[in-house]
Amino acid sequence: MSALNEQNIIQNSFYLLEKDSTPWGTSDDEYTTARGFLNLGVGRWEGYDNTSWRELWVMNSNALSTLGGDTSVSASTWDYDTPSDFIRPGGYVTTTDSAGGVKFYRVIPVEKANDFADSTADVCWFTGNNSTGRDLHFNPNITLTTGGTIDYPYYKRALQSSAASTVLEVGDPNFLSYFIAAHMSESSDSVDGNFFTIAEGLLKQMKSVNNSGIWSTPFNIDSSLEDLDGFGMGSTGGISSLNPTNR
Repeated sequence: MSALNEQNIIQNSFYLLEKDSTPWGTSDDEYTTARGFLNLGVGRWEGYDNTSWRELWVMNSNALSTLGGDTSVSASTWDYDTPSDFIRPGGYVTTTDSAGGVKFYRVIPVEKANDFADSTADVCWFTGNNSTGRDLHFNPNITLTTGGTIDYPYYKRALQSSAASTVLEVGDPNFLSYFIAAHMSESSDSVDGNFFTIAEGLLKQMKSVNNSGIWSTPFNIDSSLEDLDGFGMGSTGGISSLNPTNR
């Protein structure tokens, strides 16, 4: 699916609604209203059925500088800002030194931090909320060296649009066009049922694609199961008996 910016998406909504060749100008009231519904559509997509959208997983190193996340280590500093669109971490935190050496830090729940009060383990945790922002905390018992680069995967807040050139993260932008058309229709109902049905169908299709895995890379059972006797294992302790092709 090709990327479409805000203006492309709203123009497509115009064609669905007006069936005319002269779309709304970006300063028209209708365009401003359509932008409002577009952002509501982004919110609908972002929170749909508790889905973790792959489009919203990013790296701290790739965050925009305007989002304010810290990427450089300072000696004797163990607390760092995350980007303002940060929602939750997705894996190990790393620091990379000037020679390219990488060090991994295990992310622990904040309520477990006190368990490491007398430990020099390479752990870290995150705190904060939508109101105050979120922070990364390294174990204060470890030594950090100035000049290292901080990186980690994280799940971000979906981008809201405020300009015609904004490219939204929604996998299928046609969903947003139909969502806008459904809510801007002059139907006697509150929304146009036909447009809304198409929008919801595209939303469900995006979830199906999102959860379908990567081509030729199947989801595998974690190897740690090999050590769990009695969990569908054969006499050798392997996991072959869990493979449907061997049943």
